[in-house]
Parts: sequence; structure tokens; C-alpha cells
Amino acid sequence: MKPTLCVAVASMLFWVQLAHAACPNDAVFLVLGDQIRGYSLRANGATEPCQVLQGPLTTLMTAGATVIDKKDFFHVAQFLTSSTVDIFPRKAEGNEAPSRSFMLTSTNDLLSIAVDSHLNDFVLTIRPSEAGVLVVPNSSSGPLPNPTRITDPTINQYVSIAIDKDDNLLIAGYDIRGAAIIDTFGTSRSLTSPPLLRSLTGSKTGLLPGTPLFGRNNMTIALDPRTDELFVYNATTDETQIQVSVFAAKASGDVPPVRTISGPATGITGSGLPGNEIAISSDGRLLVAEPNLRILAFAPGARGNVAPSQIIEDSTPGPIAQGGIVVRSGRRGQQNEQDDDR
Repeated sequence: MKPTLCVAVASMLFWVQLAHAACPNDAVFLVLGDQIRGYSLRANGATEPCQVLQGPLTTLMTAGATVIDKKDFFHVAQFLTSSTVDIFPRKAEGNEAPSRSFMLTSTNDLLSIAVDSHLNDFVLTIRPSEAGVLVVPNSSSGPLPNPTRITDPTINQYVSIAIDKDDNLLIAGYDIRGAAIIDTFGTSRSLTSPPLLRSLTGSKTGLLPGTPLFGRNNMTIALDPRTDELFVYNATTDETQIQVSVFAAKASGDVPPVRTISGPATGITGSGLPGNEIAISSDGRLLVAEPNLRILAFAPGARGNVAPSQIIEDSTPGPIAQGGIVVRSGRRGQQNEQDDDR
């Protein structure tokens, strides 16, 4: 066999070893700056990723905040190094370019992202002159110099957003005194001037206070896709206290959580890079991103100082820092495969 042919064959074999099939429909993904890694939701213990998206064509550099839309496309916002939100199909793998991108030319401080049922993007920026939630219409691409911006007059430091089952926008942050606030705006009624529907704040909530600090994501919100229960990952600025508080759907006012997950047995160690700290599967499992490519999974209804029901640990080399987390579950996989060419 000729030397050049040997090299070619060896290269092909090496690529086959690195390549992965797309993850199963029920999967959880870690977003780690320059890459996205996926794992089966059935995994427990040491496991190899079932899907890896990484390479120069992806344009991923500091990806953190990520959401999966109803057609299972990834919407990935990058923090500081880029003002771009990239959209990738469900089976995106290896060095694959995004299927669509849009650029928010006025800011690159993209800390959190959400998508409604109409596939409109909501992107949280913390740049002082632009702080708030930018609304990007479905199918937008290219530079977007003047998107609609939703601001919350009670929030001094924005940290996280989510969309509920009714297509209303939840904004989490801290007021000027450092008190935690989670406000819900009626974006199901208006995208340009939504009314304030309810506000969750006060001492009974047990939400830990924070102090203004640029680029800090020490509170993350996520919604149970079935029940709309609100999960709040929150930590003090020095990260000495960490808890996940669960509130009833549409909780409002100064009300306590229905349960709280916290304590040494949980194994939750603290917040990391900007991005979603938690995600909720369609069966109610809480998934928490941890450093060293670890994911802690807690059973539906878990409360108190309880150990995870699963620990997913990537057995392959990769970044040791913590990134964002996003889950895909309970979807109609066959229908979404037909949408992959969108």
C-alpha cells in the first residue's frame, strides 16, 4: 500500500473513532465555551458523549446560554467575545456551521436566552446602556441593530430569563439593595410593551441575596415543561450557600417555595461560567451542571439534603470548568427529524 494511501486510511479510521451518532431524543447537553457535548438521559456514572459539536466552522468561543426550541434546534448565545446567537439543528455534530445566525450589534453581553412557541428569541443582555431583554423575531438572521428591548424598572442586575407554557417572559435579577426578584411579563399579549403579570420577591421566598457584579450569573431560573413549576438555582455572591428552590406554577408575591434542595449530600458545589446552571426534564428531573464535566440529576419531587439519583460523568478529556446546561426530552423525535432540513 502506498504511503499516502496509508495516511488517508489512518485518517479515516481516526475520524470514525471520534465521530458520534446524534444523541437519543432524551438527552442532556453541556455548553462549554467552544463546544457542546451531549449525553443520554439514561446515562449514569462514567460515560462518553453521544454528540459533540466543536470546531472553527461552529464559531463557538464562549458559548454558555443555550435553549432548545420546540423543533429541537439549539439556540446558542455567546458571552463577551461575540454578539452572535447561532442556531444549530438537532443532529449538529463535529465541525458543523450553524444553520442560521443573527448578530445583536449593540451588545455582546449575552447572559441568558429563551425561545417561545412561535420561535421568537428573547436574549438577556447585561451591558449597562442596553440592559434588558432583546426580542428577536422568528427566522431573523444577520445584523440586528435595533431589536425591541423589554426592561424591568425594579431590577438593577439582570441574571436569567425563561418562557412559561403560556409564552410569558420571566425575568430574574436583583434590585438595587440586592434582593432577589422574579417578574413575569405578558409577552403572550404583546412583544413590544408587555404588561407585568406578577412578581415573586420577599423574605418568605428564601431566595438568597446578591450584590451587583458585572457578568455574574449567581441565580438561574428554569421551568418544569409539564407543570410550569419554577426552579430557582441561587447562591450568595461568595458562593458559600447554594440552593435550588421550587415554587408553584405562577407563584406571586412573598410566598415560600414548595420545596428546597440544598445541603452537602446534594453535591452541588457552586456556579461557574455564564449560562444555565440547571435544566428540568419532561419527567420532572432536576439536572445541575457541575465542574469537571459532571451532571447531577435529582428525582422528581426531590427535597432537602438529598443525594442525586444519577451522576453523569464524561469519561473523555475536556474542559474542567463548568458551563451551561440544557435538556431535550419528551419530544416527538420522528417529527423533529423531518424538520432537520428547516
